[in-house]
Amino acid sequence: MLYLFDEFVLDTDRRELRRDGRTIPLQPQVFDVLEYLIRHRTRVVTKDDLISAIWGGRIVSESALTTRINAARTGIGDSGEAQRLIKTLPRKGVRFIGTVREAAREVENAVVPLKTEISTLVVGRTPSFGTIDQMTRHVLSGKRQMAFVTGEAGIGKTAFIAKATEQLTEQGFDQLYGRCTERFGTDEVFLPLIDALVSRYRANGPELISAVRAHAPTWILQLPGVIDASERAAFQDEVFGATRERMLREFCDLLEALSIDRPWVLVLEDLHWSDFATLDVLSRFARGNGKARVLVLCSYRPADSSVGGHPIPRLHRDLEIHGYCSELRLDRLSRSEVERYLALRFDDEELASSLSRPIFERTLGHPLFVATLLKHLIDQESIVEMDDGWRLSSQAAFAQDRIPDSLVNMIGHELDRLTDNERRLLDVASVAGEEFSAALVAAGLSDDAIDVESDIEASIRKDQILVRSGVSEWPDGTYSGSYAFRHILYQNIIYQNLPPGRRAQTHKRLGNRLEEAYAGRTSEIAPALALHFEQGRDFPSALRYLREAAKNSTKRLGHAEAASYLTRALGILDRFDAADKFSTRVALLRERSWALRSCGDLAGSIRDLRDMIACAEQAGEIKQQLNGLTAVSSLCLRVDRHACLEAAEDVLSRSQALADDTFKALVQGSSASVNLFLNGWRKQDATLCDRAIELSANATNYGILIRRNGISGIVDCWRSRYQECRRAGTEGKRLARLAGDVYTFVLFNVLESIALIHLGEWRELRREITAGLELAVRNANGPSSALCRLTLAWLHVEAMDFDGARELCESVDDSLLVGDQSTYFHKRAVLAKAYVGLNDPSGARRQFDDIERRRHEEGIDIEFTAATQVYHCLGEYYLQVDDLTQAQSCARQLHDYVATAPDLNHLAQAHGLLARTALALGNSAEAQLQLSRALEIVDGADFPIASWRVYRTAAEIFAKYGDVDRATTYRMRFVETVRRLAQNFEPGDRLHKSLLAMLATRTAQLEAMTSLPSRPDSARH
Repeated sequence: MLYLFDEFVLDTDRRELRRDGRTIPLQPQVFDVLEYLIRHRTRVVTKDDLISAIWGGRIVSESALTTRINAARTGIGDSGEAQRLIKTLPRKGVRFIGTVREAAREVENAVVPLKTEISTLVVGRTPSFGTIDQMTRHVLSGKRQMAFVTGEAGIGKTAFIAKATEQLTEQGFDQLYGRCTERFGTDEVFLPLIDALVSRYRANGPELISAVRAHAPTWILQLPGVIDASERAAFQDEVFGATRERMLREFCDLLEALSIDRPWVLVLEDLHWSDFATLDVLSRFARGNGKARVLVLCSYRPADSSVGGHPIPRLHRDLEIHGYCSELRLDRLSRSEVERYLALRFDDEELASSLSRPIFERTLGHPLFVATLLKHLIDQESIVEMDDGWRLSSQAAFAQDRIPDSLVNMIGHELDRLTDNERRLLDVASVAGEEFSAALVAAGLSDDAIDVESDIEASIRKDQILVRSGVSEWPDGTYSGSYAFRHILYQNIIYQNLPPGRRAQTHKRLGNRLEEAYAGRTSEIAPALALHFEQGRDFPSALRYLREAAKNSTKRLGHAEAASYLTRALGILDRFDAADKFSTRVALLRERSWALRSCGDLAGSIRDLRDMIACAEQAGEIKQQLNGLTAVSSLCLRVDRHACLEAAEDVLSRSQALADDTFKALVQGSSASVNLFLNGWRKQDATLCDRAIELSANATNYGILIRRNGISGIVDCWRSRYQECRRAGTEGKRLARLAGDVYTFVLFNVLESIALIHLGEWRELRREITAGLELAVRNANGPSSALCRLTLAWLHVEAMDFDGARELCESVDDSLLVGDQSTYFHKRAVLAKAYVGLNDPSGARRQFDDIERRRHEEGIDIEFTAATQVYHCLGEYYLQVDDLTQAQSCARQLHDYVATAPDLNHLAQAHGLLARTALALGNSAEAQLQLSRALEIVDGADFPIASWRVYRTAAEIFAKYGDVDRATTYRMRFVETVRRLAQNFEPGDRLHKSLLAMLATRTAQLEAMTSLPSRPDSARH
């Protein structure tokens, strides 16, 4: 916002007071007082109003308030006597009485100004500005544009971008501005984008936050202070299971949504220090094809990025090859351009002509070198300002021994001219960072913050090493000016020249002060605290904040960055004698293992778990060894059967020495449940599982409850106790959601789905899986999305919608299943059932062959939930192709596989399949024997899928042998069971129709069979 009064302009965006174009320095609180008075000029402002607004209600002396008001008056040429603009009303307050006009231009929407003070003299960039103009026209027509501004340090990238954004603002563009920093940028996920949103929110919050809520809910959790605790909890529940891909998509959606009302420019500077996630956002946005009135301006230094192997050049090249971006490469100025700059700088073309050659020869046209050299010459009075303009004092000024031969020497010369107090201030500022607050520097100096702020302001007026960059406010209420080094080279040179001991001491002081200021909210600045304490050699504190930073990265789905923080933490652990070094190392390895797992590095995750096991073994900590082995087994359950089973057996072996009966039972039960899931039923494994469930019955600990429900779910599923299995799955999902553990959530979701399928509670199953699929798609979670689609496919195939099942299976890309053996087999099993149902035996055969190939290549078997489906479907397939011997063999395999548990549900289906095979072979006695065994099971249990299959088989067999009454009885039971399943769905539902269509066809066939004459030998049966 611009407020115009008399000859003054108060620019709230740049936080500047200007008079005739020249900036009048004001202390931050003085600026705030003046702004508040102008904004509330329609009324009298009380002392309490000012204290509440400016000091946050803290106790402030009368003299402090009077001093700020008087300073505001001085800044605008007013006084306590004249009161021309600020009038005091005794015992009431003060009021701004000047005539004010608010600027009617779009700059009102601009956000925080760029952090570096920019010269208005930008020369030699005409082609680049021409490209910006062309891109602007495209943007205004709805075509997104991206440009990379490249060049070496000091070449003028920031100045160019500032000038470009100024011109864009005048054309109605709004702005988001983010900048990467050298020390923290590569580790803090999405940091420049989050900073851009936070800065814009502080400038004009409600509009932006409304858009973030609607289009990017995962991002709203990353913006401090935007939502309250209750709303945060709701959002956390909504974004459970989110992936980084979802955050990428949502930020792009947000930009598109914002650009509907007006065009935007997104500025991201110094991407050679960027985190990788921010680059992913840029890549995705650049490749988008939706309408977006957005121009993205990014800057980076190619040389700096290539030294560290940063991926920004690779991204730039790839986007440029495919036509998604432009490059604005800023080179050094030519001699004629230097002369143009000098003419503008000194308003004297003759002087510019005489200076251009020596200036160019010394600087080779490097803009920063040119500006620094000119300042050096002016400070040395080699170029002097006289009444009639600037003059060169003597040609000797350019003698080689009078001019520094490098920028470093120039900067060093500048620093040599500083007083001890000024140099002391800059020393601390260099430790604080490229940008810093006066309050933080005051902490490093052990001085008063107001005094330090005054010293910094005096330094700015005296030289150009520091510039203003806004204000800083900490959670404890500390409020002070924010400043920055004019160029990072100043900070680097000063910092590098600090004695090691003093540097470490200063880092520690700054860390202590920030820790105090952010008490209760240290997570917001954990990376900065970790760095200060690490450099300050306070290793326990550094370790603590590295772990906190890792947690923050995990919340932003920056799992690779979290692993990086934890790697640093492990390195620090070896630098001091921690009392609990063993347990800390184990914890760090476990945390890094989960971080690596979440970012797809399964090998790294397992490696960390094995290191954790070795560490525990070395220390003789058997419980930690077993925890690690159990974690390996759980981690590998769906993706590496060999490693999973090996770890499970290792657990059983090592646990024999445990004295803690409950812990021993739990780890053995966990291991045994893995064996049951992958190897089939064994009585000794079931006994271990039962003991674990019994001894942990009263547990309240999360880890124990997760293990107990996992064990219980598998055992109950094997025993066809589906209600109990369902409860274990539901409770396990609840616990996993509370812990934010998506991997465990998926495992329990599988158990719950199996139970609901076999219970015939298909309405609830579809509701749960559809909601899960929507969440997976919204979170861009490919593997979870695949699992949900295949579960829905299983539902469709059981509901006789074979085409729908096949379509759902084929919608799942096999590339998503490469590392998931269980889901791979599950897809083939469902597809095989669909092809058998479609009477396409060749299609089914392809699936069976694929299963056998994978089993042979990897030397693994199928887990029991898929194995029962495959055995049954193979039997149906061989009946379909009239290979009765193989059909009988598969039916017996299914019987033998499930009988020992017993899995009564599948045992009934095995008997039913054996009865059908015997019927086809003409063995009526065997057919009726197997049928009676099947009926005995389903008549006493609630297994709807098994029931309708067995009842249909019974109706066929009794009709075949002329027992019309019993054939009719079982036909009616078959009809009743199928109708009950169909009631899960509305009449117009696809699955309702498919079930009733199957029912009509089968019923007609059964009715036709009962109307046929009985066979001559029927009496014997």
